[in-house]
Amino acid sequence: MRLFRTSTLKKSALAAASAALAVTGLLAGSGTAQAAGPGGAQNVRGVDPGNTDVMLDRLCGQETSLTGVYGALNVDTGEFKTQDEYLRDVFGLWVPAGPWELFRGWCGYAQSSTWSVKGEPVRTSEWTGNHGTTEDKVTFVSGYSTKTFAKKSVGASISLSLAKSIFSGTVGGTAGYEWGWEKTSSFERRSEKSIPPCTQVATTWTPYQRVVRVNPVFYVEDYQWNKGDGEVTTHTWRGRDANWKTIYSYGYYIDGISDKLLPNGQPDGREDKWQENLDPKSCAQ
Repeated sequence: MRLFRTSTLKKSALAAASAALAVTGLLAGSGTAQAAGPGGAQNVRGVDPGNTDVMLDRLCGQETSLTGVYGALNVDTGEFKTQDEYLRDVFGLWVPAGPWELFRGWCGYAQSSTWSVKGEPVRTSEWTGNHGTTEDKVTFVSGYSTKTFAKKSVGASISLSLAKSIFSGTVGGTAGYEWGWEKTSSFERRSEKSIPPCTQVATTWTPYQRVVRVNPVFYVEDYQWNKGDGEVTTHTWRGRDANWKTIYSYGYYIDGISDKLLPNGQPDGREDKWQENLDPKSCAQ
């Protein structure tokens, strides 16, 4: 299905305009054979020109219309433009011109890997100091609530609404195992700690976390180019075989990170004692 900005244009006029601007256009390449990636997608990174990580980020960062998202790739320079940028900067009609190849489709999010990590320790109690000459024992009250966040490998920070839609299952599907995404859990506990002379002590919590990585993928509906001898429309990326119906760029990913939960619903992690020396001048001699 071909969509144009203006609905009353004649095909002959479009062909003439395209030919005038597209004498040096390039035929889409056949692509390099490779194993399918997340969601069965083919990796365009290092295969097609330009920074494909940024291209996918900008392509999928657009607001999706009823007919999908649109993009334009200059196969000579690797430059990418959104539909609005193309109509403003290159050609006032949504038709391929010169080295510019146009495409339309849909973005999705395919899980590629998952692993566990230790999070950064955080202080969970107030500091308590011992300015005396003998060891003290103090009961500490510590508290902690689980954290959930997401980050992208390129581009601006990911919006909270998009992160929620991906990792809660409404866009990319469930992660397939129990983890703490949006399952806020907290604790408050008391524990006795010893405080050596002339030191201060606090409790820390090191959360155990799960990382789920997704790769944004692009499902091709239409792909167009014009070498100057007529417009060509295909339904795979750059006219390659059927394996290239869906693409991704290996270096563009989104990580969802969440504290893990124990079977009883409590945060999973480790409590430690954090000890620092005090200024000797403030301590008893």
